[in-house]
Amino acid sequence: MLAIKEICSEFDIGGRYLEERELHVGNINRTFYVKFERDGEEKEYIIQHINKNVFKEPEKGMDNIVRVTEHVRGKLKQAGISTRTGVLRAFLSKKTGKPFVVDSNGEYWRCYRFIKNSITYDSVEDLGVLESAGHAFGEFLNNLCDFDAKSLYTTIPNFHNTKERYKALHEAVNKNPVHRVELVEKELAMAFEYEELACKLQEYLDSGKIPYRVAHNDTKCNNVSFDKDTGCSLAVLDLDTVMPGAVAHDFGDAIRFIANSVLEDDPDFDKVSLNLEKYQAFAKGFITQVKNSLTELEKQTMNLGVFAMTVELAVRFLTDYILGDVYFKVKYLEHNLVRTKNQLALARDVKLKMQTMQEILEKYI
Repeated sequence: MLAIKEICSEFDIGGRYLEERELHVGNINRTFYVKFERDGEEKEYIIQHINKNVFKEPEKGMDNIVRVTEHVRGKLKQAGISTRTGVLRAFLSKKTGKPFVVDSNGEYWRCYRFIKNSITYDSVEDLGVLESAGHAFGEFLNNLCDFDAKSLYTTIPNFHNTKERYKALHEAVNKNPVHRVELVEKELAMAFEYEELACKLQEYLDSGKIPYRVAHNDTKCNNVSFDKDTGCSLAVLDLDTVMPGAVAHDFGDAIRFIANSVLEDDPDFDKVSLNLEKYQAFAKGFITQVKNSLTELEKQTMNLGVFAMTVELAVRFLTDYILGDVYFKVKYLEHNLVRTKNQLALARDVKLKMQTMQEILEKYI
């Protein structure tokens, strides 16, 4: 791999190189923090190596990112909000003018401005921070409500297509390559019991009852930068999976991740539950930003999104377990099975709390 300093020299950033360090964040791309000095000031950047095994066509993915961030930048300027902290900025190659460089090994690199005085959180207990995260994702989607989602390249086909995820599960059961189906009869029964309701959101999309919109598709709290001093959200990060989807996908996946009372691979399934305080905090921030751009049916599908995204992930873990753990990294033999049971337990609790969740949501709708 080329030296990071050499990669930096390919981008139109200028100044004198000072230092670098790798940031061990995320599971897909390699990320480096780099510092330069220019005109007596320190300038900070993020350099990322794009994983072509996951993102098959980096040029199209970067085109998505540039088009989306430029659209958001225009909205922020209209609102008088700083574009230096409120949206990612991708720097261009000095040679090609494109938002990436390709090294001698055919590997793709990109460069973003590092948002000053910012921090990210892998897990959050502070309800104020959760509300701020909801606000950030909601504002991001609202700023893109008039963007033609179908003009975007689909970086991972069928990523949140629950019907396709179930299709893969059925195929895995039929193949049963490592003879694990007989070990998961209870989990399969529960997953298939939830299939009709979990697939309803995708059916709304397929039928045109709700529109495809720009969706982030990975709405974890660590994909938002926060001001170190105030705790306010600044910008939405990690835009590789920005593509057409449902707003309820983003809301649902965020709630699934942040409002589970335990980690998603905790084996103490009796402790798994949806934390309604965390749910309310995120929902308040999110819904107040997007409500005016949603159709009435979209507003009513938000909690269906929570259920669908929870079940979908359970189905993905279960499929991978049946196939012999070929996709998700596992730390022990039954890791994917534990994850499956955890998410199914959460889905059961979400289903029980749907009415309460809707009553909370109505306060902000």
